Amino acid sequence: MNHIRTLLSAAALLSLAARADGQTSPPSNSNSTTPACIRVVQSNGASAAAAFGQFEVVVRDLANNPVTNATVVVDLSAIPEIALATDQLDPGVLVDCGAATVRRVTDVNGRVVFSIVGGGRAGIPASALIGAGKIFANGTQLASPTVSAFDLDGQQGLGAGDLAQFLNDFASGVNFGRSDFDCSNSLGAGDLSQWLRAFSSGTQVVSAPSCP
Repeated sequence: MNHIRTLLSAAALLSLAARADGQTSPPSNSNSTTPACIRVVQSNGASAAAAFGQFEVVVRDLANNPVTNATVVVDLSAIPEIALATDQLDPGVLVDCGAATVRRVTDVNGRVVFSIVGGGRAGIPASALIGAGKIFANGTQLASPTVSAFDLDGQQGLGAGDLAQFLNDFASGVNFGRSDFDCSNSLGAGDLSQWLRAFSSGTQVVSAPSCP
């Protein structure tokens, strides 16, 4: 009981100190809100297919206070089969092609919203499994989400080539992250249903120029 009281007192002191000097303690992965999976999307030529790919990250510190102006980085460097688009169609998002990352800064509530634009790399086979992505805030790793991409072949928006890639991933018996559209940690009918819904929406008809 004394140990619990000590921890609570420490948390309270951290909160008071943060408010006093206008600063917050380092981001906390247990207190922050992150997605379990990220769906990389394409666009209609003007805007990303947010209905299929939008997600948010809320950064909180050890005292559960929101961290304002934190730099949130989504890192796809361990997923060579998925390429980021050079233009994320969002002026608030910065792309680093060499590092395979996108980043943006949190608002006063510690919140950022992404709809990551990109797709598969033609000729690069699937290799990354579940949980291959990384999310950081001010250098602290918050999560390891699974990352999928509807435009699996990275060409001409969603079409037959992407469906063929998904079926190949499914037939392999390996749970490749790039095809886990329903965030179930396995490949199956739910993923096919998600892909067909994205295809029929007509919101991902353009494959954006991708990072080299």
